[in-house]
Amino acid sequence: MKNSMNIIIATFSLAMIFTACKKDGCTDPVATNYDKKANVENNSCIYGAGGGGGAVITDEIKDDITTNTTIKAGVVKICTDINVSAVLTVEPGVIFIMCAGSSLDIEETGAIKANGTAALPIVFKGETETAGFWEGIAIKSNNPNNQFNYVTVKDAGTYWGWDYANLYIANGAQLTMKNSTVSNSQSVGLFAENSSTIPGFSNNTFSNNGTIGLNINSVHVGSLDGASNYNISNTESYIHVRGVEIGINQTWQKLDTPLLLNATTKVSAGLTLMPGVSILMESGADFSVAASGYLNATGTAVDRITIFGRYTAAAYWDGIKIYSTNPNNKFNYVSIGDAGAYWGFNYATIDVDGRIEMNNTTITNSNSWAVYMRGSSSIYCSGVVQTTPEGVTAVNTLSGNGVGPDADCVDGGCTIYFD
Repeated sequence: MKNSMNIIIATFSLAMIFTACKKDGCTDPVATNYDKKANVENNSCIYGAGGGGGAVITDEIKDDITTNTTIKAGVVKICTDINVSAVLTVEPGVIFIMCAGSSLDIEETGAIKANGTAALPIVFKGETETAGFWEGIAIKSNNPNNQFNYVTVKDAGTYWGWDYANLYIANGAQLTMKNSTVSNSQSVGLFAENSSTIPGFSNNTFSNNGTIGLNINSVHVGSLDGASNYNISNTESYIHVRGVEIGINQTWQKLDTPLLLNATTKVSAGLTLMPGVSILMESGADFSVAASGYLNATGTAVDRITIFGRYTAAAYWDGIKIYSTNPNNKFNYVSIGDAGAYWGFNYATIDVDGRIEMNNTTITNSNSWAVYMRGSSSIYCSGVVQTTPEGVTAVNTLSGNGVGPDADCVDGGCTIYFD
């Protein structure tokens, strides 16, 4: 009986060992995604043209593309700067091997339509897979055929004219980007100029880029989705946002990475912040809500909206100015701190020259007042207009303010001032 039990235990132990050593993956050395650590084939291997020899060059592009062109599945080498002035269609399974200093420039009359699949993605990578090995891809046309779906762009960003980015969208250009990966750039993963547009954006990943995964402007933020991964970068875990005017209604979604706003964002339409949005403000940055606009920041008790300085310091950023009387100017379950640097905002975190509704909101570490109410402006709490600090602080927490060099708090404990 004892020997039988020992045999059973030994058999079980060996089974556990073999199970623990199993690793699913592509075990074919000629496949482009061969995994030398895999020992169990899971039918995930990807090949070049002809069903094998994924590392074998099947074509080379040496000349500019001036007529509509389709590239079939295979391994394509580019060793120069290629200008595309027609429609370039890239079919699933194409792997571009980019030589040092090479680039792909989609000109104003051109377009790139690169739609891969989950099983057959399209890949642009360096001949040597190191950051900054090749220059990158520039999209300069406003053609709606500029589409990336299941596309990987990696190892680029060596050209200063494209902001050292793997993928660059020029002024006036557009790109729809879905299920794609931008990685291993020398500096920026994706750089979008101010007048560019991103009409479609979902399920993308920015990984292991030199400094910044994504550098965009305030309007572009409305295109970003919560399912994408923005948070894998060598040095900075922010989405860099250049401040511009928001002239059309838009909504900012909760993302896995904070937005770092670096200048004034003028809101002349409607801006809605969803629960969980996290914003860091750079020195000198602010929100300025014009008479024609509104700012609706409505979080929840478990998913607050946060707006703080990039660094924790009183008066680090300018603040929020409300010129609008729109009833959609709402702050609910919002935490704000480190503002009040600008004399034009009365050194306050929120300066109101219109109307605002505020509930369950925390304001702290302001240079001077938490909230400054000008003249005939109005503030509502719990649906009722308030005219005293006590009415506002009954449902909001305004504490630890007036701690900056320009504090001018003579009454109310730097909570709210009624002019």
